[in-house]
Amino acid sequence: MTFAAGLHQALNLRRSDVVSELKRGDSLQDVLGRHLVTVEAMSDDEILTSVLLLSPDGKRLTHGAAPSLPQVYCDAINGLEIGPSAGSCGTAAFTGRAVYVTDIATDPLWAPYKEYALPHGLRSCWSTPIRNADGEVMGTFAIYHRSISGPSRDELNAIDLITDNVAKAITWARNPEAADNQLPEMLPRQVAALQAIASAIGQQASSLDEEGRRAVDAVVRASAELAEVVQRHLEEVGG
Repeated sequence: MTFAAGLHQALNLRRSDVVSELKRGDSLQDVLGRHLVTVEAMSDDEILTSVLLLSPDGKRLTHGAAPSLPQVYCDAINGLEIGPSAGSCGTAAFTGRAVYVTDIATDPLWAPYKEYALPHGLRSCWSTPIRNADGEVMGTFAIYHRSISGPSRDELNAIDLITDNVAKAITWARNPEAADNQLPEMLPRQVAALQAIASAIGQQASSLDEEGRRAVDAVVRASAELAEVVQRHLEEVGG
C-alpha cells in the first residue's frame, strides 16, 4: 500500500474524531497535533510536520501544531512575517503556491532563516498553502526532512490529502455548526476505511507465526466490530 493510500484510510478515521474532539473542548492545536502524528506515523521515512496559521491581518504565520519539531525552533519562527523570500512557509502563504525547498542550506528563500533550522538538523522543507472553501489561505502545512530531498509523486498526493483534512479541521474549529453538518457525510467513509484496514491486515496473516496470527485476528475482529458500530450509528442517523 502506498503512503498516500494508507494515509487516506487513516485520515478518514481521524476526520470523524475531529468533530467529537472539538465538541468536548479540545484545542485546535491538540486536534491538529493528532493529525500530524498520524501523518508522521504513516510515512516510511522520518518526517517532521507542522501547521502554521495565518494571522487575522494576513501578515504573519503563527504556531498551529508541530508535534515533533524542536520547541526552540517553533518559538523562533512563530509570528514571522510572510513574504516573497520568507522560507518555505512564509513564501507559500505569500504567493499562495506550494514551495518545495530541497536544500535549506543553499536555497535563497531560506537565507534569512536557515540559522534557525540547520542547528536542529532540518535540511529540507516542503510547504503547501491551506485554503478554506472559498480558496482563501488560512495557513500552511509543512514537511521537514533531515536530508536533502524533494517530494515524490506519492508524497505530493499525500500532501493534497493532508492539507484538505487540516483545512476542514480548522474550519470546523472556527465554525462548529459546519462540523455538525459533516457527521452524516463522514460516517460511510469510516465504515469503508475500517473494512479496508481489516482486510489489509488479514492478508498479511499467512506470513506470521501462530502468535502473530492471533494478534492479527484480534485486530481484524476489533476493526470489524467498530465498523459495525459505526454502521449502526449511520443507520440511526439516517432514520
